[in-house]
Amino acid sequence: MSSTAKPYIAPGMQPLGSGKAFHEEVAVMLKNTQMFGDFYTDENEGIAPYMLAYSAPKGVIVFREGERTGQMCLLVEGSLELFKNDERGGHKKLVEVRAGKSIGEMSVLDGLPYSATAITATPSKLLLLTRDNLNRIMEEHPRLAAKMLWKIGNLLSLRLRQTTGKLIDFL
Repeated sequence: MSSTAKPYIAPGMQPLGSGKAFHEEVAVMLKNTQMFGDFYTDENEGIAPYMLAYSAPKGVIVFREGERTGQMCLLVEGSLELFKNDERGGHKKLVEVRAGKSIGEMSVLDGLPYSATAITATPSKLLLLTRDNLNRIMEEHPRLAAKMLWKIGNLLSLRLRQTTGKLIDFL
């Protein structure tokens, strides 16, 4: 299913497939992620047509801090590193993201720029959900969209709690 706006695909990323048979494969990929692991099979099958699946070699910049693409990324294979720009024009590694995790959830919700840069640390497989496709899920499958938004909210809440805990150590 295509969205109204063309999704941003980073240079170096290659599509993994399309069609109904591939949607079943995407549903399996979704099941192996933190966000969708507890969804029922038919729910993941309902989400799969809205996801864009790509492979990327090591070193691909999936998105840059400050970019505004309105997409979230589910890492189904490989690893990513997140970097934050510093005041001297360099960048500092924040964290390594492993398979099964998601990034960019805030951007898909609010459309604002990314707060960090994501680079593949190893060859990776990624599922992208655009803001337009999330809106389509909300229109076409409102109960499923509500469950997705609840899950995104829970993940963001957990990350905020973890960040607050780390911040306390610096105060």
